[in-house]
Amino acid sequence: MLLFNKTLLCFAVALTWVSMNTGGTELTVPDNAFVITKQVLDLITETWDLMDSIDEQDDIGKDNATVAWPIKHLESTALRLYGYIVDKIDAPQKLETDDVTATVLDGVKKLQNTADGILNGIQISDLMMSVRSIENAYKIMEEYIRVGRHSGQTNANQMYSSYTLKKFAEPMLHYSVGSPPKEILKIHTYIVSKQKYNNLQKQGRIFNIIKESMENTIMLCDQKQSVRQLLFNLYTPLLLVQLKGTTLMQFSWLLLHIHKEGSFIFESHTQLKKFKEMMDEQLNALKLSIEASSNDYWRCDPFIHVKDETYLEVAPIMQGFIENEINMNSKQSCLRTCKYYDVAEVKQCSPKEFCARQNKCNGLLLNCEFIDSDMRICQSPHGSNRRYEYIQYKRGTVLGDNSKGCQGVWSKVDSWRKFLVVPCSYCFCLCHTSDGMSDHYFSLRPSLSDISQNKVVTGVRFRKSNRMFHLQVEEGLLGPRGYIHELSRRWVDLPGPGFSYTNESLRDGVDYHTLSWTSRAIDLDNVVAPKNMIVTGVKFRRIGSHLNIEARITPLDFATGELIKPNEKSYWIGNDNTEYSKARRTEIDISNSDLPIKVTTPSKPYISSNKFLKFTYSSKDRDVSQTTLPFIDAQNVAPYPGTPLSGVGIYFKGITGHGGYIGPNVFTYDFIQSIDSR
Repeated sequence: MLLFNKTLLCFAVALTWVSMNTGGTELTVPDNAFVITKQVLDLITETWDLMDSIDEQDDIGKDNATVAWPIKHLESTALRLYGYIVDKIDAPQKLETDDVTATVLDGVKKLQNTADGILNGIQISDLMMSVRSIENAYKIMEEYIRVGRHSGQTNANQMYSSYTLKKFAEPMLHYSVGSPPKEILKIHTYIVSKQKYNNLQKQGRIFNIIKESMENTIMLCDQKQSVRQLLFNLYTPLLLVQLKGTTLMQFSWLLLHIHKEGSFIFESHTQLKKFKEMMDEQLNALKLSIEASSNDYWRCDPFIHVKDETYLEVAPIMQGFIENEINMNSKQSCLRTCKYYDVAEVKQCSPKEFCARQNKCNGLLLNCEFIDSDMRICQSPHGSNRRYEYIQYKRGTVLGDNSKGCQGVWSKVDSWRKFLVVPCSYCFCLCHTSDGMSDHYFSLRPSLSDISQNKVVTGVRFRKSNRMFHLQVEEGLLGPRGYIHELSRRWVDLPGPGFSYTNESLRDGVDYHTLSWTSRAIDLDNVVAPKNMIVTGVKFRRIGSHLNIEARITPLDFATGELIKPNEKSYWIGNDNTEYSKARRTEIDISNSDLPIKVTTPSKPYISSNKFLKFTYSSKDRDVSQTTLPFIDAQNVAPYPGTPLSGVGIYFKGITGHGGYIGPNVFTYDFIQSIDSR
């Protein structure tokens, strides 16, 4: 027994050393599936070596010895040794990754909700059945180990009988439905498709099938991660399930070895060798699929659009406005037509006219036109950014949406004749407002992760504060191999109340940008870091009259998770091109569009670089030109589980004829190198 206790102690100390040397931060970092697999396979091999080294003659010949005790002694030893192995496999699930694994597997189950319930001949339920079969058997083994490791050393009658353990082990090694060897091979076949199974060889690997299904449907909206991240995170539980199956087989052979049913050393070594070969094939298949998939993540439309929650609106820059021509010249003349007033101002207003019943246009009146002499105007309720809900002209023309009736105040507005001869017509113009209380401002201040604490950007979103729009980042603590501590994730604080366009110490063009008719363009770009660098900050800058996104990037040591001299080696990157550059930017034209919240069809994303669009007024016919488009998507763009980001961008999504949304998109870090460095 002395030799056994010393050997077991050395085994436990070695395992503890491995567990303590897997992280580079103060918080606990669970090993990833590749590290766990290597460690467990090494421990299984060491377990066989340790069992062989135990003196099997211990206790034999003593007066109180029984025939059964040597076997129970060896069973107890095996249970205790495998207890350490089970602890190693289960360690990540006792931390933050249990929810992550459940999320990924639930996402895969949703693939069954496709039109036929089948993806190219593969039933996802069949794969999940293999997973459940191994998991169920593994839970039984865990129960045997839990009881045996704690009670078997002191009282053999307080552990499961040898008969029970032996009968459990035997079917674990049969090549039958539900057995680990059968289910491991099935999972392997799904992944690498070397053999023809359920037409898999014809249709392709499961990773490719999932990739194509996700990229070509709205199903990715439920995943909270990029396709590339999904594939990587999907393989993690599949690898661990196969590792559990291998552990079941190795545990079963060891039990039968103890019961003198055979040596099983050759079977054990052969299975471990084949398992390693299968894992190499699977990882190669995974790598090929990941390399061909997108690492871009953006947010689909929410089920319900809620202003100031799921989307934000820029206050009107140009807005439809009704004014009589007599008020657009200082002579109070009606001798011109509406078309004459291409650029004008409101000069005066009589208390008896319609102008006294609406807010004055404090800027220029542009592009005036005559539509009809008499009209009824549904004015918007007090407090709205709109002036009018709709306008109904006497001869039948309707501007705007009158389907819900007037929810505001009716005003009857008729043109008239001066001196009974000269017609004074009401014109439809565009009011270029210069109202200082409007939401026209974009912050140019950076939003940064705390690189001094090894924190990196894990998400981006738009927020509005003090009438100013901000790009805000989420930060998270970076650990080894790209691991992000979920509990450390937080949105970085926005600037305080003093950061306002009313603060005279702040400068337009330096601290913030003011949208105007001549300065209303925003660039659509993907800003991606070079290899081995990640995003640690974002900001807007101004290039000419355009808003343009930049990203601060920082080098990292992927293995340790440490940022490399972040205060010295971080720098900003962006796309400097304009519409006049050699590589010219091209415009996405959204003029004459209706509101995007009126359409139920999911928005189509346009994710590319070197584009731009201009904030503009909505359709005259469908919205009385009352709204600034596009809207701004305010949803959090923060992949789950957390991951470092290799890039950020601004993109546009929408449906033709509707103004759409702009929003941030992110690029999840490329974990292929994690596979390469396994």
